[in-house]
Amino acid sequence: MTICVTGGAGFIGKPLVDALVKSGHVVHVLTRHTDSHKQTTQQPLYYQADLTCVEGDLQDFLKDAHVLYHCAGEIKNEAVMQSLHVHGTQRLLEAVRAHMHRTQQTFHWVQLSSVGAYGPPLTASSEARVVTEDTLTQPEGVYESTKTQSDELVMRFAENEPMFSYTILRPSIVIAKDMPNGSVRALTNMMRRGLFFYIGTRTAIANYVHLNDVIDALLLCGNDSRARGHTFNLSNDCLWADIVTAVKTKLSKNLPMMCIPELPLRWLVGLMPSFVKSPLTKERIDVLTRHTSYPANKLKAQLNFVPAVDIPTVFCQMLK
Repeated sequence: MTICVTGGAGFIGKPLVDALVKSGHVVHVLTRHTDSHKQTTQQPLYYQADLTCVEGDLQDFLKDAHVLYHCAGEIKNEAVMQSLHVHGTQRLLEAVRAHMHRTQQTFHWVQLSSVGAYGPPLTASSEARVVTEDTLTQPEGVYESTKTQSDELVMRFAENEPMFSYTILRPSIVIAKDMPNGSVRALTNMMRRGLFFYIGTRTAIANYVHLNDVIDALLLCGNDSRARGHTFNLSNDCLWADIVTAVKTKLSKNLPMMCIPELPLRWLVGLMPSFVKSPLTKERIDVLTRHTSYPANKLKAQLNFVPAVDIPTVFCQMLK
């Protein structure tokens, strides 16, 4: 089978492409870089185009394909998020429309999204909250808002194209040893040095899922007809206390079990001038006080999928 992948050089896209090639598929990867990949006869096959540009024909990229994984995303530069996530998705959908009408064949689209679509708690991060696929989307921030708009474009497109189907996968924070996000390494380093402390309570929830579980879930979303027309959340939630206990055992040392009140700490962090580099930020306080969970119950019920990689173990593996 011929399968298309956008964002195929990224943290999630690259191992997805590797898994698809290993499974024997012909894989087309869309790339913006003309000199990065010169081979044209080996797998995967690279096609140069930029979803943020109006110019460019995507039909060669889509040739012979029946499945597409849309993993392209921008996590740093807010100036291009609207152009890539929203306008780029629209351009790609229009190319898929032309492809379907020309071939008169069905097409399945797998969208890599984020639980950020549901937004933060409406009151405090420590508010107890269970987020399911039926939870109202209320994204906050440019990345989350534009990714959610992209999801909505795909869903609306399916309403008007009977040959088109979709699956949307919304993972929480994707974790792996080579992850580009340095926040997890900073936390494990604090634990190793004995500088970690709880904020507010010891019952906060860590919202992570391992990269391998995300890849396995994406493959299932592309292969299993039971996934069509559905949105799935994917997280392997655990208590921060479970992570700390695992790290303590790994290091064979006692870590401080101090618990600092949340509100005074937020006040102090808010008073820090912008030029002061502190390991403690508002965003990190949010992460360490969150009582939000994203149960993967729908994935289990619909596709018999359960995340397999233990998150406390992954934190131990990331210790330097």
